[in-house]
Amino acid sequence: MYSLFKFLIPSITLVCSAISAHAQSSLLLNYSLSIEPTIGNRLISYKGNYPQSFKDSIKKADRSRDAISMAFMVSTKYKSKNRFYIGLQFQNFGFTRKKDNLRFLDTIHPEIGIMNDLSQTGGAYVDFNYRYNYLAIPLLFSQQISSKKKTSTIVHLIYGGSLSALIKHDVRAVLHGFSTRGNQKVYTLKNPAENVDRINVNIQAGLRIENMLYNKSTWVFVQPEIFIPTLNANSSNERHHLWALGLQIGIYYMPQFKDDKK
Repeated sequence: MYSLFKFLIPSITLVCSAISAHAQSSLLLNYSLSIEPTIGNRLISYKGNYPQSFKDSIKKADRSRDAISMAFMVSTKYKSKNRFYIGLQFQNFGFTRKKDNLRFLDTIHPEIGIMNDLSQTGGAYVDFNYRYNYLAIPLLFSQQISSKKKTSTIVHLIYGGSLSALIKHDVRAVLHGFSTRGNQKVYTLKNPAENVDRINVNIQAGLRIENMLYNKSTWVFVQPEIFIPTLNANSSNERHHLWALGLQIGIYYMPQFKDDKK
C-alpha cells in the first residue's frame, strides 16, 4: 500500500513540474480545488455456486453509502473551447450492508461477538459500511457546450479516466438499538477476507458549471459526475464492482486574469 502511495505522489509531482516548466513558454495553467459529496454502491459477481436465496438476501441487505471525496486539479486550454486536466483526487467509494432482526445470542460478526444486550426490545440492526479509499491521478478533457455570449456562466462536458491506488479499506460497523459490553456501538473491522485489489482504472464523466466570482480570475463551480471503475475492488468469492455519483463543489482559479478589473 505504501509503495503505491509513494509512487503516485512523485509521479503527479513530476508531471505537474514538467507542465509548469513548459508553461513558461506556451501553456497557461489554471487550478481547481474541490470537495465532493458522493453516493456509491456496488454490483456483485460470485465465484462459485451460491443459491439464489443467498444472492437475493445480499441484494436486499445492501444499499448506497454517502461519503466525501476531494480533488486538486491543474488544467490548461488547448483549443478555444477545450481543456485538459490532471491532478490528485481522493476517492471514497463503497456501500452499506444492513444486518437486521438480531436476537439475543445471535452472532453480530466474528470480530464483534454475539448479541448479549437483553435491554433491547426490537429493531436491533447493524450497518456494515464497506469503505474503499483511493488516491487517484485523473486525466480528463472538457469541451465547452455553453454559448460564448454568456461570459459569466460557462458549462463544460467533462470526460476521461483515472488511475487509482487503494490507500485504505475497512468496514465500519454501527450498532443500532443495542450496544455491546462497555456500551460500544461502533467498530472498525479490518476485513482481510475481502482480498482487496490495490489498483483500479476508472471511467469518469459529467458536467462542469462555472460561475464568475471575482473578475475573470476566480470562479466557483459545481460538477455532477459519475465514476465507473473498470475492475473489481476485490478478489474474494463475493466480488464488488463499485460505482459512485458525485457532486464536486469548488474554486477555479485562472491567474492569467488576476489583473483584469473588468
